[in-house]
Amino acid sequence: MKTTRVLFLAACGWAFIGSALPAQEQVNKDASVPLPMGKLAFVTSAGFGRAGNIFIMTGNVRVMTLAHQTRDPEFVAEGRQIIYSANDPNAFGIYLYDLAQQTNTQLLPNTNDVRGPALSPDGKRIAFYQSEEMSSQIMVADVDGTNLKQLTEGPYFNWTPRWSPDGRQLLFETTRNETPATSGGGGQRDIYVMDADGKNQTNLTPKSYGHNASWSPDGKHIAYMKYGAIFTMKSDGSEKKNISRSKVRDSEPAWSPDGQWIAFTRTPENSNAMDLWIMKSDGSEQRPVTFNEGSTSSFSPSWSKE
Repeated sequence: MKTTRVLFLAACGWAFIGSALPAQEQVNKDASVPLPMGKLAFVTSAGFGRAGNIFIMTGNVRVMTLAHQTRDPEFVAEGRQIIYSANDPNAFGIYLYDLAQQTNTQLLPNTNDVRGPALSPDGKRIAFYQSEEMSSQIMVADVDGTNLKQLTEGPYFNWTPRWSPDGRQLLFETTRNETPATSGGGGQRDIYVMDADGKNQTNLTPKSYGHNASWSPDGKHIAYMKYGAIFTMKSDGSEKKNISRSKVRDSEPAWSPDGQWIAFTRTPENSNAMDLWIMKSDGSEQRPVTFNEGSTSSFSPSWSKE
């Protein structure tokens, strides 16, 4: 594995959270909407879908990490590290960023075109998707790169694997049910769940739509995006509810560690900017936590209790 020690300059407003994390401090415009607990990791870039820097928000202060640019950060190790796939002029592949040590450690160095990494709850395995010519497949491997296994197959796209809290299952989204009638506008996507070994692949959104699925901390519910709103359902696919009831575009839900809140992205009407919002898990108390302008976008939230 490759480890890079990250250096920084104590100038231009560099600040610290705790005792170790250097960053350029940015305070939200409205101090009445701080994060209610823990800390939030997310990407901010010049436009949605573009790779950008990883930021950490605590309260109403956010700081920029020194991780490589990416689109897909996820907290691991109870908020002490972030796993992500680098999409940076100087780095590609899957990395762990340590917040205290400010180091980037490359994982799975011999794999190519890998995205969307998720670390198993026991810290031993990584799930990710690997791009092929006209498809992408969900893969798992030990953190040292051994025991590589392909879990999905077929001429369609599979993305965003997410481990269940007990490590026994993986959520993912797929275009396997796409038809010529649904292939436009990004295609028909469904949320599937499967055992950690790839068996028992089950559609949780039949005759529906699903994108950006996220487990609740107790594993009993799943939040996801459908047609620009945030929905929740039980882990067996029942009791689907539209909780954000948005008239704009909401996406990318991420649960708070206590299960009481959900962070998500919202694109305001007549705007090219994308902001992070939070709401209670029943959809109440919706409020923004970033205030972007122009085409600046914040997305891919991940929430940690520490």
